[in-house]
Amino acid sequence: MVKQNQGYRRDLNLEETTNETTVLNNLGGAGIANDIRIIQNNLRNISTISYNSLSDGYFFFGSNNEFVFTNDDIVGVSTNLVVGVGITLFKGINYYVCNSNAKNQFKLSTTPLQVGINTVNVTSVSTTNFNFIRTDAVSQQNLINFIPPIIQDTDNFSYIEISPSRLNQIQLNQDTASFLIDKKYKSNEDVSTTVDDLKYEGAIIINDPVGLNSSSIGLSSSKSPGIFIGATRAFSADNNPWSQVGTSLSTSSSSVSLANLYFANDINITGISTESATQISVTNFTHKMPVVINGETYYLLLST
Repeated sequence: MVKQNQGYRRDLNLEETTNETTVLNNLGGAGIANDIRIIQNNLRNISTISYNSLSDGYFFFGSNNEFVFTNDDIVGVSTNLVVGVGITLFKGINYYVCNSNAKNQFKLSTTPLQVGINTVNVTSVSTTNFNFIRTDAVSQQNLINFIPPIIQDTDNFSYIEISPSRLNQIQLNQDTASFLIDKKYKSNEDVSTTVDDLKYEGAIIINDPVGLNSSSIGLSSSKSPGIFIGATRAFSADNNPWSQVGTSLSTSSSSVSLANLYFANDINITGISTESATQISVTNFTHKMPVVINGETYYLLLST
């Protein structure tokens, strides 16, 4: 039985008192108990986020979230979830965020990046009433990171002042970049633009790494590379409207724009009756005759 004024026994580990605040303040100085309580509570910090939809293994979070978890963040789920055939996410088990765009989507892995990503094949979710839970404990290293280091070269070094206006500018830059990246080219997915005017200088090079343009089936694919105006392919050397039939060229196009066209043999135009047809061998031309086709002027080379 504890007796008043008997002191503390080392083997009881401060169990003689019921007021731990008093004990800590006596041992460490006035106020130390509150400091320890703050640190203890920071170790319990968590962040929660709920998802909007699921597609191709990605959890999507919409555009109204202020943040989304990033790669290698350790997360858990608030309840057991069946996410595929024989695949369950268990409450109390740590998972790792992967393939995050730090904006509105991520996948999950059972292992961290340093070990190797082992993506969870999520095809469905058994319930929508759950949250992802991330541990946001504040460690000693987190606090040390806030301590400014000693500046050894004051002429070429300065700190960036973090203020609400600067944070707002950073967010504005991110939002602008996210908007513009959908209007420009990407190397990993298709991009379409609604701009009215397209201006460029120099040559346009269209890469076809998988050879879609080498066959008629590939040309009809939505992933076939090229420049399109509406649904019509334009400005592409991969698309030739002419095909060779015997010794002649044939096209099924209703209208074709030409620069300089040299007729070596007969000219056959279907849909009209033949007025005259005489084949001669021409090697030199003495005249050229302008012809306007669909508002554009071309020249026929003639010989007398």
